Amino acid sequence: MKEKNKIVIGIILSILISGVVLFFYSFSLNKNIINSIFFSLNYEKFIVAIILVTLSFVFDGVKHFIVFRILDQKIGIFPSINSCFVTGYFSSVTPFSVGGQPFQIYYLNKKGVDSAYATQVVLLRLFEMISLMFFIDLSYIIFFSHNITGISQNIIFLGLILTFLSSIVILLGIAFPKTIGKLLRVLKKVKILSKIVNFDKIEHWFHKLDIVIKKIFREHKWLIFIDFIMMFILLIFQSYVFYYSIKIFTNINIPFFKFFSIVNIVNAVAFLVPTPGASGSFEIIYTNVFSSFSPNKEAIIKGVLFYRFLSYYLLIIFGTIILLPFAFKKDKV
Repeated sequence: MKEKNKIVIGIILSILISGVVLFFYSFSLNKNIINSIFFSLNYEKFIVAIILVTLSFVFDGVKHFIVFRILDQKIGIFPSINSCFVTGYFSSVTPFSVGGQPFQIYYLNKKGVDSAYATQVVLLRLFEMISLMFFIDLSYIIFFSHNITGISQNIIFLGLILTFLSSIVILLGIAFPKTIGKLLRVLKKVKILSKIVNFDKIEHWFHKLDIVIKKIFREHKWLIFIDFIMMFILLIFQSYVFYYSIKIFTNINIPFFKFFSIVNIVNAVAFLVPTPGASGSFEIIYTNVFSSFSPNKEAIIKGVLFYRFLSYYLLIIFGTIILLPFAFKKDKV
């Protein structure tokens, strides 16, 4: 019960922080800008935008469902989709967006997926996403190096370094889990930690994870290839939702695939700020980046804020309404 209370308190604090950041950011702009976003918005376009966001979660969930079924892990299509919603929600309410994956693993395990399989698939998804972002960054440098309007060399370089280092760290975690388990023996010697943490259980879990990883790479190589393709499609789809949101308010002078490349570079930098879901930094960075592609900066701000409403604030609102009641349920003895 104490753990649940900590989660609830953390969620409430995260929502308050996000609200305060949004308030001060909007206060620095035209005071009526948030109201004008929704009053000037076409009803049909608003519905289409919500459908697109929903479909991105559905596609991600179907992707997980296919992978788990091939790996003989019994999970229904709806729990699989919901696990992606859980990931998005807890990524939105935790600093640096680090809470999504641990909660997804926990949720999948509760729904019948072996924790080792759940961890491997979630880590693989994270590795696919970050490594694809790295190659997209490289492609941008190669194909658009002659014209980098709207994005500074420093952001490109920082985004490239961050995605590269992140992909290496995750790859090491995927490739050498047994080694990580052995390293825990060093921490086991610290008496204070050994009293708090069951290192033997954790080391055993890493050994089990190592067996799962070897099995997947030995028996399902083609699945990894297909999963990479599905992840690439998902990244394109998610970027298109952002592109569509901005196009509602202004005809931004940028082809979609260049927009797609810029988003994947800037994301690595935008989420560096330790506010929940990168509140504030996301809005400021993307507003500045895309303003050079349109003469109407206010329209760009509206598009960015509307996208954040769809992908972040709306997710927090519905997630809190749906998930918090479960947190107050008493555990069965």
